[in-house]
Amino acid sequence: MLRRTILIGFAAVAMMAAAPVHADTADDGAKQFVKGISDRAITVLKDNAPKAQRDETFRAILHDGFATQAIAAFCLGGYWQKASESQRQEYQKLFEDLIVQSYSQRLRSVYNGQELVFGATRPDGKTGTWVSSRFNAPANTPSEEVLWRVRRTEGDQYRVVDVVFANVSLVVTQRDDFTSILQRNGGNMDDFLATLRDKVAKLQSAA
Repeated sequence: MLRRTILIGFAAVAMMAAAPVHADTADDGAKQFVKGISDRAITVLKDNAPKAQRDETFRAILHDGFATQAIAAFCLGGYWQKASESQRQEYQKLFEDLIVQSYSQRLRSVYNGQELVFGATRPDGKTGTWVSSRFNAPANTPSEEVLWRVRRTEGDQYRVVDVVFANVSLVVTQRDDFTSILQRNGGNMDDFLATLRDKVAKLQSAA
């Protein structure tokens, strides 16, 4: 459970400014990109920075390292098409706020020095790469594989689009959570946004 919690945080807050890449170095570049992501996230935690500084850094992480807007749309599932433009804009802001507030606190409370060890890569379609990694662990202790799904954009940059741990996609899990909320309230987008606003406000006040 501890490793899963830490991984989810890394998936939400990991950071590295996207850098130009070329097709002949895509696999190695993707691995270095993800390694940079985990290194930067770990550095923020090791520095024991104040929450405001962590929040600012983690928000930059989302902007620079992840396909945040596309992930937010995916997590809303079919309700994305039903939402108005103003609802989509508010949702994307709340999605970002929710991730930052949730994992800034969660990572700080559970992190105790774990590192990620990186392994092989494999292609994922024409522009994607799966990067394998594992949390370091004491000898004779099993360590779950962490798979990072990376895409190369039209601008020839890397972006993380998902993280899979113990064969569970964290992006799909988040989508299922949102879908469950929307189904309970009859698919009312305004009520859903109110729920997200309440979640964000509670996280902020609890800091």
